[in-house]
Amino acid sequence: MNCFYHQDRQAVGACKSCGKGLCPECAVDLGKGLACRGRCEEDVRALIQLIDHNIKLSPASSRLLQAGGSARIAGSLFFLACGLVFLIFGLSDNQRFSFAAVLGGCMIAYGLFTLWWAKRVSEPNEKPKA
Repeated sequence: MNCFYHQDRQAVGACKSCGKGLCPECAVDLGKGLACRGRCEEDVRALIQLIDHNIKLSPASSRLLQAGGSARIAGSLFFLACGLVFLIFGLSDNQRFSFAAVLGGCMIAYGLFTLWWAKRVSEPNEKPKA
């Protein structure tokens, strides 16, 4: 690969921002990546800071993702409880068709589905025995 700005020179690397090949004269080494001298330096510095920040947040975000199972179960139980309330309210009405009862039935069905899904997602995948 040749330098983007000096086609007759061999590139030593690529800019972390724009991806252009750079020769030693055009490249600025920012420690964790190269940048085009005078063109992409600020962009690459910002990119390096963003990557470093994400790496620092990685343990916290993985803990939050692992705790998502209990939130799914809590959401499922909420839908089941609300569905039960709507169902009882709708059935206690003496009308032939009650929208509240239908809504309650739908909420109970959705709550059961999400509870089943949360249990399925939280279980480790077992490989079938041969």
